[in-house]
Formats: sequence, structure tokens, C-alpha cells
Amino acid sequence: MRLISRITSKGQITIPKAVRVALGLQDGDLVSFAIDHDQAMLRKIAQHAEPAPASAVTTDLSEWGGAADRNAYRDL
Repeated sequence: MRLISRITSKGQITIPKAVRVALGLQDGDLVSFAIDHDQAMLRKIAQHAEPAPASAVTTDLSEWGGAADRNAYRDL
């Protein structure tokens, strides 16, 4: 399947809907371009979930904050 888009004066293009659907592209997704001679390949970049903030981890580790733990690590 060949699809055509026109380049604007600012160098922008619209990715055709069929391509967006085929690649599962959504608003905010990142794409990469690979250039090989006179051809370019567009790929969706996999984005991983943001890591949990440190505050979320400390609430899960509250059982480690007892008096016995403080005494054990006091002199370190």
C-alpha cells in the first residue's frame, strides 16, 4: 500500500490514518526515522511506564521503620 502526504513549508507532514492505525500511533507517541539511501522508514518508539515516585516506595516499606531496625542500623 502506498500513501502520500504533502510536506508543509515548515517541513511537517500528516501521517495518514491508515499508517497511524497500522502502527497503533496515538497523540503524544514518539516515532523514529531511519534513512537508507533515498528511502526513510518510520517506526513507533516503545514507551515504558514512568517509574513510581520515591514517595510511593517508602510507603510500601513502612514495616522496615520500626525500633528494631533503627537500632540495628544506628551505627552504620
